[in-house]
Amino acid sequence: MIMLVALSSGCVGGTPRSVVPVNLAPIAAVEGVTFARFWGDEVSPDIRAAVTQQYEQTARAVRDGRRAADELRRADFLAISGGGADGAFSAGFLKGWSSREDRPAFEVVTGVSTGALAAPFAFLGSAYDGQLEEVFTAYGDRDIYIDRGLIGLVGSGLYDNAPLRSLIARYMTDAMVEAIAAEHRLGRRLLIQTTNIDAQRPVIWDLTAIAASARPDRRERMVDILLASAALPAIFPPVRLDVLAAGEPHQELHVDGATVSQVFFAPPNLRLVDYERRFFGLPRERTLYLIRNGRLDPEYAATQETTIGIARRSIETLVKYQAVADLVRLETQARAANGKVLFTAIPAGFERKPKSEFDRPYMRELFQIGIREGSAGNWRRQAPRTPTAAR
Repeated sequence: MIMLVALSSGCVGGTPRSVVPVNLAPIAAVEGVTFARFWGDEVSPDIRAAVTQQYEQTARAVRDGRRAADELRRADFLAISGGGADGAFSAGFLKGWSSREDRPAFEVVTGVSTGALAAPFAFLGSAYDGQLEEVFTAYGDRDIYIDRGLIGLVGSGLYDNAPLRSLIARYMTDAMVEAIAAEHRLGRRLLIQTTNIDAQRPVIWDLTAIAASARPDRRERMVDILLASAALPAIFPPVRLDVLAAGEPHQELHVDGATVSQVFFAPPNLRLVDYERRFFGLPRERTLYLIRNGRLDPEYAATQETTIGIARRSIETLVKYQAVADLVRLETQARAANGKVLFTAIPAGFERKPKSEFDRPYMRELFQIGIREGSAGNWRRQAPRTPTAAR
């Protein structure tokens, strides 16, 4: 008992961290990277400046012939949701979409949680479909986490996600970082959401800006952010991210971006049309594609009358309703700005259940479902208002 009390009092957490003082939280920043990140729940001056830079780069790239002329008139965006092992659906959908030969080069790709792990491959295009398939079909539980046993019950997470960090680093090579940096100079953006659990606020990270920076550890920082976005609270330990505030180094604690929202695109009230008129002379035709890694309709199952069973079922229900609300919110935002929204989700006919957190046979079968849906171009034009309406 004494050992358990000692563990729960903080000995498990490792070295103490320098927490950002509350009065400095709004100005904490990533050293050496301009526009590396923003609060995801407000339109700040930094976001306005970052969008201005992006549209200047886009206009310049079109003038120089590095981007097609019609990209001043239209833009395509992709947002990939969280969903754990269900991320295999988006991987398959993107590969199936590639086979149609009409998959656009997205100007902005956003990702949350498992969607964050897929986002860099989706951002760089169909040439990376093979790597994306490997990530979501070739690895299982033992490649993702280590069960911490008793320590996990009193520590910062049930599982050690060191294997996942190694897996992310294996694919986020120096060559991939350079490829992402090159797209930044063309005005394209790869955005990942985490949750600053100290501040209880979403944070949007621009991985393209970090990749294009002069930081010698830019690859490691990108791996940290991707790991943080997939750090499901209490299941995986949070990730400490280094920042500077008033010239002093501190560490923020970040967890799964899906803690705040299952899918995201931009902070509310960010009017892209104003920037389009300023830099391109007219509004563009905008299409936002949303991939939901999960089913939206209710799924009946006998709930186990245990603490863990009830908690798991309750969280699954919460996530399902949150996902529907997020889709409706983004649809409303886009339509208010005269944009078009298309979304897809795991079809209701897929009934297989995973036998573990990252059941490889389950993920492989779901990947094939994604290929089928993507190659058929099965997009829906209106989000359901409730899970029941998704049937």
